[in-house]
Amino acid sequence: MRWSRYRIGWRAIITAVVFLFALLQGFSTIVGPWAAYFFAPRSSDSLNPKLLGMWHEKFQYPEPNGVARFEGTIEYFRNKTYRINGLLKSTVFAPSSSTTETTSYRFDGNGEWQATDDELEIKLLDVQVRVANKSLTNMSVHGLSPSAEESAIERGLLLARSQRYDIRSAKKDEVVLETGGLLADSFVIKMNRTKQMYMR
Repeated sequence: MRWSRYRIGWRAIITAVVFLFALLQGFSTIVGPWAAYFFAPRSSDSLNPKLLGMWHEKFQYPEPNGVARFEGTIEYFRNKTYRINGLLKSTVFAPSSSTTETTSYRFDGNGEWQATDDELEIKLLDVQVRVANKSLTNMSVHGLSPSAEESAIERGLLLARSQRYDIRSAKKDEVVLETGGLLADSFVIKMNRTKQMYMR
């Protein structure tokens, strides 16, 4: 009787194991493609800790008939989001005269980022651009209201979205990036760590 009970018990266990194995096979087939979302890989490939914190950056790049300059701060958070704000200046040179037109925009944006030791990728998800000043040669106009021009710039920036940068060097207080421009050129961005504390 006792041996019979043991034999029935082992049969139940074996049956349960076979059933569980079949169930797990079906489960893995369904869940397999989504497994990466349930269990994030423990890898530094998508988060470079050297970039965490707030940085001051100042750079310029050529654009058709002119040059664009940016100066401001960018902050990289551990949750793989970032925020950028500053002043964007666009200077356009008139081709047939010495006249130049410069427009300054207050720039405020945020998005997502990921980085390896060699490459940084940022994706702009939301941006607000407001005209702060317009100048034509030595004349300037202040306090301009929002316009269709601002909306067009915002739409263009969101359409571009992702931008990749080569990390040329990454020190404690200085990071040097290089990326390609719109005119098949490349330009360098030097970031210097600010004294403001990292908050997230």
